[in-house]
Amino acid sequence: MKKSAFNWMVGSLLIVLFLTGCGQEDAASGEADKEYTIKFAHVVSPSTAKGKAAEKFGELIEEKTDGQIKVEVYPDSQLGSDREIIEQMQSGTVQMNAPFTGVLPTFVKEFEVFDLPFLFEDRDHAFKATNGELGNILGEKLESQGMHLLGFWDGGFKHLTNSVHPIETPEDMNELKMRVSQSPLLISQFQAVNAGGVSIDFSELYTALQTGTVDGQENPLSNVVSKKFYEVQDYLTLSSHGYMAYPLVISSKFYDELPEDLQTAVDEVSKEVTEWQWEEAKTDEEAYMEELNDSDISINELSAEQKEAFKEAMSSVYDEFNKLEGSEELLEAVNK
Repeated sequence: MKKSAFNWMVGSLLIVLFLTGCGQEDAASGEADKEYTIKFAHVVSPSTAKGKAAEKFGELIEEKTDGQIKVEVYPDSQLGSDREIIEQMQSGTVQMNAPFTGVLPTFVKEFEVFDLPFLFEDRDHAFKATNGELGNILGEKLESQGMHLLGFWDGGFKHLTNSVHPIETPEDMNELKMRVSQSPLLISQFQAVNAGGVSIDFSELYTALQTGTVDGQENPLSNVVSKKFYEVQDYLTLSSHGYMAYPLVISSKFYDELPEDLQTAVDEVSKEVTEWQWEEAKTDEEAYMEELNDSDISINELSAEQKEAFKEAMSSVYDEFNKLEGSEELLEAVNK
């Protein structure tokens, strides 16, 4: 009887182990076969380097994961402004975005560093800082807001347009109504040269320029051309006074729930597309200048001496930024 009972117990244990193993195998198989969909929303034209990079990310990640991750791209503010898209990421209805850094201080105050005038010397400096130590510091801050940083895309240097007169000196900015994003430092930047800063969503900017709600705006050439601001503006000043970066972010919750192999795929594709996007942005800028030269807009470029005058006039913006806790660490990362 004892032997029979023992054999029965062993048999039962083997059956339990077999069934458990089958269950684990089925679960693992189900996890491996599970499909994921990324909604990637942004506010610019599909024809820009950022717009093309979003499409390229979708193509490459679907290819690399054999279709296990699919990407739906929503360009041109289809799902709202950058701020609204970020809020949708936090609520879980959108998974990816590459927002303009000017809207991020509302979520992470340290992103105000990008609103400092004349922060980077050139595009190479901007790449090394954003995809280096500066990017690492800011990436940690983004996690607290439910966003995981995958890299920084190039938005280009910002220039000034307006419909009143050419801008060559800080005094030429006097009493101009200039559109800015929500960032307090960008408003301070224009106040430093006695210009008014009016906050208007990017999707509404063309109409605001057309109707005279604002006299002018600041943006990289990619946005000036793709949104045809040159149709409703008379003067373009190549000032390179500010830099526009696009942090490529994915919902932390979505990213953390991906299996490790798919996380690796997202990381690798993001790195590849980031490098491609920077090269594409550089190439596109040359084409944008050709289109602007063929348009009716009047173009002038600030000399080194004129830029120095603007730097001096806007220096108070740095004084304001230095009141922010951690500002010294951020500027050290830039200067490295």
